[in-house]
Amino acid sequence: MHYQFANRINQLQGSPLRENAKRNMEAKDVISFAYGYPSIDAFPMETLKTISERMYTEFDPESFLQYGASEGLPELRELVKQRIAKQSAIASDDDLMIVSGSTQAMDLVIKVLCNEGDVVLCEEQTFSGAVNAIKGYGAKAVPVPMNVDEECIDTKVLEELLAKDTEHRIKLLYLIPTFQNPLGTSIPLEKRQEIYAIAKKYGLLIFEDDPYGDLLYFGDAIPKMKSFDTDDLIIYAGSFSKILAPSTRLGFVMAPPAIFEKLVLAKQVSDSHTNFYWQVLLTEFMKNYDFEQHVSYLKELYREKLTVMLEELAKLPQDAIHYIEPTGGYFICCELAEDVDEEAFLDYLFDHKVIVIPGNIMSVAGKGYEKFFRLNFTKPTIEDIRLGIQQMQDAISFARVEQVSKAI
Repeated sequence: MHYQFANRINQLQGSPLRENAKRNMEAKDVISFAYGYPSIDAFPMETLKTISERMYTEFDPESFLQYGASEGLPELRELVKQRIAKQSAIASDDDLMIVSGSTQAMDLVIKVLCNEGDVVLCEEQTFSGAVNAIKGYGAKAVPVPMNVDEECIDTKVLEELLAKDTEHRIKLLYLIPTFQNPLGTSIPLEKRQEIYAIAKKYGLLIFEDDPYGDLLYFGDAIPKMKSFDTDDLIIYAGSFSKILAPSTRLGFVMAPPAIFEKLVLAKQVSDSHTNFYWQVLLTEFMKNYDFEQHVSYLKELYREKLTVMLEELAKLPQDAIHYIEPTGGYFICCELAEDVDEEAFLDYLFDHKVIVIPGNIMSVAGKGYEKFFRLNFTKPTIEDIRLGIQQMQDAISFARVEQVSKAI
């Protein structure tokens, strides 16, 4: 039988990140910095168990085993709005919907806003799930050059792209402004304001994806772009995957009323509603237990791991590797010097059972970031962080010899 698939699916490829994670789970004695996963120590097991037992003994089963509203549990929606108003100073009148992770938020937004051939601007390296969501509806993901040292997209290029868009095919700017994946960068406040001013000038919508924003380890928080959105330009999405558990698939999206109405319709077509069992459980956690204390615990847990990874990276030859020191999130992105052969470096690590994510896997264009690789510090143990980064010392030496050999 010859099957004919839709154009929108033929251009999609399997996620190298998920395939990598699957292989690593099955392998033994591997030190993996490739996961974008929380630590197993991050899960509030006792609290979840207590709430779950109460749900089955004290709650009406209709409240968590029956169908529910597409927008989500009303009480949870209000609690989430109150939380982001308090934590992030986002006091918007926009409505909020509970979605199946912030990835679904992106999928719904593209479905609602983009026709085939429309354009979504992205950071040059970004979350591959968002890029696939864009491609999945026949739209084009177009990278905006990134100045890694300034931790921001090139705003001059952004404005040039918008000025040339006489047919108005650019429908959205997708950004992860805070603790970016994979770069670990955070756009400075003045640059966020500049991007917003450009968006206002051209009537450009911005999707502010903020799955890591709760996890600040050092310094002061940078205001979210949504906090100064006075013109209904920003769709704001967040997730509980990184601060509760990924399997809950709980996220949220806030959008201006006209867009929100369409998102609800798209959600109804997609999956009717997000898992109500976990919505009820999270509601109880936020109402009757110390959810913010749990988040504070995560910050302490990951702050220690990030500190250790930065200490170990500092021991490597600094003329061979460059990296931005993140103040939060999940990732550090490293760039190898020109005299380090990237293929030899990655091969050496792989042969010694140390796994990282090569930069081009999360490049919108699929190229241009050959010298980059991403490290996750939340999943591995402290011991594995030390051992894995130490292996990079020998990998760099090996790769430098290989680079010289190729030159000869």
